Amino acid sequence: MRKLLAARPATLALALVAFVFAVDLCLPLGVASAVPYTFAVLLALRAKPGWAGPAVAGLCAALTVAKIGIVPERGNTEMWKVIANRCLALFAIGMTTLLGLLRRSAEAQIRQHEALLARMSRVAVAGELATVLAHELNQPLAAVCLQADLAVHLATDAAPAELKAALGEVAEQSRRAADIVRSIRRTVRPADAARGPVDINEIVHDVARLLDWRARRAAAAVSLVLAPAPLPPTYGDRVQLEQVLVNLLQNAIEAVEAVGGPRLVVLETRRAGAAIEVRVRDTGPGVSAPEKIFERFYTTKPDGMGLGLAISQSIVRAHGGALTAANRPDGGAEFVCVLPAYIEEPK
Repeated sequence: MRKLLAARPATLALALVAFVFAVDLCLPLGVASAVPYTFAVLLALRAKPGWAGPAVAGLCAALTVAKIGIVPERGNTEMWKVIANRCLALFAIGMTTLLGLLRRSAEAQIRQHEALLARMSRVAVAGELATVLAHELNQPLAAVCLQADLAVHLATDAAPAELKAALGEVAEQSRRAADIVRSIRRTVRPADAARGPVDINEIVHDVARLLDWRARRAAAAVSLVLAPAPLPPTYGDRVQLEQVLVNLLQNAIEAVEAVGGPRLVVLETRRAGAAIEVRVRDTGPGVSAPEKIFERFYTTKPDGMGLGLAISQSIVRAHGGALTAANRPDGGAEFVCVLPAYIEEPK
């Protein structure tokens, strides 16, 4: 039933309007007709076209008035009472439509604000990445210069095999430098509205590579336990999902950095029925208040804003999934991100 309501709300609304009008022709509903009509309006407001709600509301209002002229009220009901009842019904339909439109507008503004907060969060992450960008690029660029000089020398001495190896190293280090710049650019750019199939294992690989410098600085080992192929993709915005995993991995690295024992972070992907799970485990001190961890502006970090996990949970929910946190029995925390699997229907 829920799938039907989500798939064809406008069609169901029109069917309900037709049914209510037919009943109203046979029975003296009076003002009571407004109740099912308002339900039809609420259904239509769930439809994607913005005009569906007002259009159905206008149809309900027109049928409410038209009923007076088509079939008079039964019994000895005075005309002024009939008109008063119909006016009350029109008022209920109009107020329901107005409140529904105001709610849609408020929800749209909330989504815009969450998107802005998400981008601010990505920019904050990029700012931290920029502090080590020069260091990260220095190594591959130095290798490029060294191998290029070697290639010039080998070309003079006519050694094809060594020359080919040197040029291959130049190409590899150049690609590495380009990957670093590309990862940061993808992190800070505004998220596109278009969605599509997303390979979760690929995102986990990219995120681990992006934050490799952070793990090395914290002397933490990051282990990837990826589900074997074929793992179905999920459907969504790649940049937003990557942002969620960047936030979870960065938090895990910061957590293990605060302990003196083994510093281990595990990223695991697995198939769970019709869903895909991404688990981020660490050997840190655990979560002090799991029930508050996703609240906005709640943070245990001295310089934290308390927005990262709240934004991450909003992103996951917008993708039809769930993000939860718990403390592990053997110590540390575990965050579980569950996303619906995308199975493309055969044409």
